[in-house]
Amino acid sequence: MQQQRRKLKGFTLIELMIVVAIVGILAAFAIPAYQNYTNKTHASEMLNASSAMKAAVGVCLLSGSTDCRSATANNGVPASQTFDKATDDKFAVVSNVQVTAASGATNINGKIVATVDATAGKAGLAKGGTVELIPELTPSGVTWTIGCTNIGSDEYCPKS
Repeated sequence: MQQQRRKLKGFTLIELMIVVAIVGILAAFAIPAYQNYTNKTHASEMLNASSAMKAAVGVCLLSGSTDCRSATANNGVPASQTFDKATDDKFAVVSNVQVTAASGATNINGKIVATVDATAGKAGLAKGGTVELIPELTPSGVTWTIGCTNIGSDEYCPKS
């Protein structure tokens, strides 16, 4: 009786090392792309946080006023809105954004400013960075120009 060789099953060390190398290479590309994606998302969140202020300024401008936030009257536009840190037991939602309509700043030549918290920051966005919305009254309504200051990278600035 000859003894039959048993065939061993499994992966060799070389095969496992190749798989680990491939996963490492994929992660090297995926992590920076994900960080850029999250920073763009946080900047867009700042734009969305200012939508209530945009609506108030739009209504004010369309009703004929040219000074929607002054020392004497606010014309329905709040001075500021702060979105504080809030947590939920299922997931943490952190928003360090303040939207401001400074006195005299949201008239035809003014702007609405959404600012990242200067001490805590927000993900990869620069601390104290801003997304600015400048209204323009046109025959078809109020159009908004978006600009960013010190937000980190120009590619994070939302386009619309």
